[in-house]
Amino acid sequence: MNFIEIMTVTLGVLYLGYVVFERLYFIKIRKSFKHVIHVNGTRGKSTTARLIDAGLRECGYRVFSKTTGTIPTMINTSNQEVEIKRYGLANIREQYKMMAKAYREKAEILVIECMAVNPELQYLTQHRMLNADITIITNVLLDHIGDMGSNRDEIADALANTIPHQGYLVIADEEYYKKYSRRIGNDEVKIVVAEDKFHEDQLATYKNNLNLAWAITDILSLDKDSYLKGMKKYYRDPGAFKIFRLENTVFLNAFSVNDPTSTYKVYQDVIQKFTADKITVLLNTRNDRPTRTIQSLHLLGDLTFKKLLICGSNKPYVKRFIRKHYPKMVVEEVKKIEDLQKEEVIFGIGNLQGMGLKILQYFEKNGVQYDD
Repeated sequence: MNFIEIMTVTLGVLYLGYVVFERLYFIKIRKSFKHVIHVNGTRGKSTTARLIDAGLRECGYRVFSKTTGTIPTMINTSNQEVEIKRYGLANIREQYKMMAKAYREKAEILVIECMAVNPELQYLTQHRMLNADITIITNVLLDHIGDMGSNRDEIADALANTIPHQGYLVIADEEYYKKYSRRIGNDEVKIVVAEDKFHEDQLATYKNNLNLAWAITDILSLDKDSYLKGMKKYYRDPGAFKIFRLENTVFLNAFSVNDPTSTYKVYQDVIQKFTADKITVLLNTRNDRPTRTIQSLHLLGDLTFKKLLICGSNKPYVKRFIRKHYPKMVVEEVKKIEDLQKEEVIFGIGNLQGMGLKILQYFEKNGVQYDD
């Protein structure tokens, strides 16, 4: 063997040794947790994870949680929120880092939001990394089309990759009960359909999130009064749906409501409070989310409003689409954030990142949160 061949073999052996060591190390870490709760679904993941985190802490557990919502965040065992700094693109190995941090902090329960979109990566995250004994699938909606599937059935199949081989699967309703039952097969998994306990908008979030989080009380035999007390103190995700008032302008942040079905539902609630002739829809777009841009544009045809403001990366495409499909629609570009105060009611949709986040931060800094 020449030098290059020897080095190639040596490096291969060292790499294989590292892989085996890492695998055994994280098996050891996983065994140190009493439970790992893996929260997956189309939307509501961050809020559901945060509700569970708060409830478990109030019940006396040492909890470490991680969400990937508006801002990737870990909530350590001291109940402090710490932003996760990423250098480069998001990578599922980040979940390993969270497991290691939780282990060092002697966490009893790890609550972690699924960060994988690709079905194969979802499978790897659950079955090669986290090995969660409780998986929650919040809902199955049309988002990440192309990555997860072209319809809801295909997306449900993708999400099913995070169902444990042994433990519990928690779902909000029975729509995909049979599909998931077939997927489970002979595995020792109990499907829990969350009790419809809470009413809409209770604790400033959607009842499905609350019902799903509440299901943990029965699975882990928790004190319900303590758990509810904790849920009432949960930290909301920075991008959660909120309403702000700044002088004579009301801003409704729905940038993080990712799928058209949910956005439409939120809008129906909005027009119960504000008349359509006062509402300006604000659409923020991103180059790396073309499908979501198209979904948002098609949704506009189902909404009634005064005019459309656009900002973000795809303004030329948006204008062409509007001219072709909605020739009578009034469309303006956002030049300066301060100019938004000329509007009475603004309903922000599309994407939060980029200009959307700057607009949200402007209203958070200068306005007051408005709950009426």
